[in-house]
Amino acid sequence: MARKKSPLAIQVEYQSIRGLLKLFQTLPFSASKALCGRLLQLLLFVLSKRRRLVEANLRACFPGRPDTYYAELGERSTAYLARGLASFSRIPLMDAQTMEDTVEIQGFEHLREAFAKGKGAITFTAHYGFWELMAIYVTRIYPKVSMVVRPLDNPMLDRLVMSIRGSGGGGVIDSKRVFKEGIRHLRANGLLGVLIDQNFHKGGVFVDFFGRPAATSTLVPILARRTGCTLLPMHNVWLGDRIRIICEPPVELSSNPDAHRAIEEDTQKLTSIVERWVREDPAQWLWLHNRWKRIPSSSDSQADGSETNAPHRSGLGLQLSGEKKNNQNQDDEPDAATRIVTPSTAVRPGRQSSDERQDENDN
Repeated sequence: MARKKSPLAIQVEYQSIRGLLKLFQTLPFSASKALCGRLLQLLLFVLSKRRRLVEANLRACFPGRPDTYYAELGERSTAYLARGLASFSRIPLMDAQTMEDTVEIQGFEHLREAFAKGKGAITFTAHYGFWELMAIYVTRIYPKVSMVVRPLDNPMLDRLVMSIRGSGGGGVIDSKRVFKEGIRHLRANGLLGVLIDQNFHKGGVFVDFFGRPAATSTLVPILARRTGCTLLPMHNVWLGDRIRIICEPPVELSSNPDAHRAIEEDTQKLTSIVERWVREDPAQWLWLHNRWKRIPSSSDSQADGSETNAPHRSGLGLQLSGEKKNNQNQDDEPDAATRIVTPSTAVRPGRQSSDERQDENDN
């Protein structure tokens, strides 16, 4: 279990990161990118376990390539991440014109059509490209937009990051309250942004991701089925120092009459879309994360239906259509099988609760 940070550690961490963000804002952008790149390279040199994880992930997902391929891909991925960090510090300084000059959009007619239906929409995405700017841009141009986030374990740093994320005017829904508040938001014709590409510590289902079983939250398809909202794939790609945000046509949910299998098939479909994005330009995905950390056990469910003992499916049952079950309120959150793994964090498997600790090995 991760130890609680002392007040001194919180202050040191906050002041260090706040100082770096201020420095990145002050320097010319080219210098800021270069500095971020050097700092990330130093960090990966010190954290050799994380560096080996990146290479192992790349080799597992793209087998049979020469060693130079993995080295170059890892370097490009680090460069994209450095560009994102340098750019993140400048988001509060962006006026409307700067934002428009930095972002181009594609497929936003699907968002307009979703709003016209009046049932809300979920845009699911991944840690790909410059996901932070994508979220803020969308909140600037559409009303009733909320992002699902998990508070950082440093409250001072959390307030700093939230101030940047909220600069577009959108709302934030804490991952601990996402089920109830997410349903309420969608029923008010809101737009809910969720990242779906992180290891899920407990519950959910295992789906195929690059030929390997990956523990994945089932929250998005459950919310879509409960509310009847539109489900939209959305990602972005770097184009030099600009980004293109791409909104794809709505995803059709599974028609499988077995509710459990339908949720599993939905989760696989969404994950396959993320895999397609990553294959288009692998360097733009966040390979530092240990996506395949959790290993299937005898009590886990997989999207192909294979299982040994009873799978982690609590909370799926008869509540998918929105009706009450026993004395539970229809908007109460189900168990860990549906809880979301939130942007930029991951959760330790095993004993600790899903909403209390950040896993230092999964960031």
